[in-house]
Amino acid sequence: MARRTFSIGGVHPSDAKISRDCKIEALPIAPTVYIAVAQHIGAPAKPVVAPGDKVKAGDVIAEPGAFMSAYIHSSVSGTVKSIGPRKDLSGNIQTVVEIEVEGDEWKEGIDLSDTLVTDIPEDPKAIIEKVKLGGVVGLGGATFPTHVKLSLPPGKKCEMLIINGCECEPYLTSDFRTLLEKGEQVVVGTVVVGTALLMQALGVDKATIAIEDNKPEAIEHISGIVSSFKAKGGKYQGIEVLPLMKKYPEGGEKQLIDAVMHRQVPSGCLPIDVGAVVDNVCTALAVYEAVQKNKPLVENSVTVTGECFPKQANLMVRVGTPLRYIIDYLGGVPVDAAKVISGGPMMGKAVANLDAATLRRSAFPYKGTDQEDA
Repeated sequence: MARRTFSIGGVHPSDAKISRDCKIEALPIAPTVYIAVAQHIGAPAKPVVAPGDKVKAGDVIAEPGAFMSAYIHSSVSGTVKSIGPRKDLSGNIQTVVEIEVEGDEWKEGIDLSDTLVTDIPEDPKAIIEKVKLGGVVGLGGATFPTHVKLSLPPGKKCEMLIINGCECEPYLTSDFRTLLEKGEQVVVGTVVVGTALLMQALGVDKATIAIEDNKPEAIEHISGIVSSFKAKGGKYQGIEVLPLMKKYPEGGEKQLIDAVMHRQVPSGCLPIDVGAVVDNVCTALAVYEAVQKNKPLVENSVTVTGECFPKQANLMVRVGTPLRYIIDYLGGVPVDAAKVISGGPMMGKAVANLDAATLRRSAFPYKGTDQEDA
């Protein structure tokens, strides 16, 4: 039986998942981090700390500047050294909070254990509020504040939640590793629980976890986890895993809705206009951690890869880590590297400044030629 896919267009580049066997490794914390206050769609957050302040990992360092905005938290413990302008990945000036790292102390109340919390809160508003306080944004590339996406406009109804596990962009594998390697005690189970939390927040009974068929291990693994969770009843009953054809840009929001629901989002409209809400699989994990563990979004998985790069890697990186620190950790810039790309060969952008820091969604493959995760 043919795999589902979107109905019009698409291309079939080599997926080049040469880092697919690299387990996610925790990157040692950099001596200094630089956390931007504008790393989401909407208004920049407003700093609430000052130079000289002591912070712990998980402390709020900037508050939303408008409805379409998000909380920013410290990803480390240490001392705020400065708040001011610094060049970002593209060479543009951003306001950043510079923190000198001192140990790794976390804010009280954050649960860093692997203990899986599967009970779903009943109150959708309480879920959305914790998502907001956790600074959760979309981790598929757009960084849309998740609490805004979950706050449906009057008169709109979600018929299906789609969890995007396609990772159709060539080279990138951090979503794949997130799906595959972290079992019930860490991530795979939490992706399922995170999906159920999103369903509860949206008031929807159906959810589809969509994964391209070039990731058979992830499809099998997640399907097994979903089956075991369905035995728990409740919101878990409505979750399905759907394998999709490997075709770019399968993971694009509108293409994914077409493939899963056979509905096309009209120009100028949003997914909710056809009854859909789409979230990345890592966003589901971040929702779980914010709601069930009180852990804000302060780290994310990053793929570092490319034919000219001697060491492929998927790393768990604290937000605000300088790119040069990550690259040096893996051996430095290869002499034959033409450029470093933030994202991927299809949608990524060449990095103008290696001293720029990672945001809440950063994935950058090394490329030796002119070549993001949709």
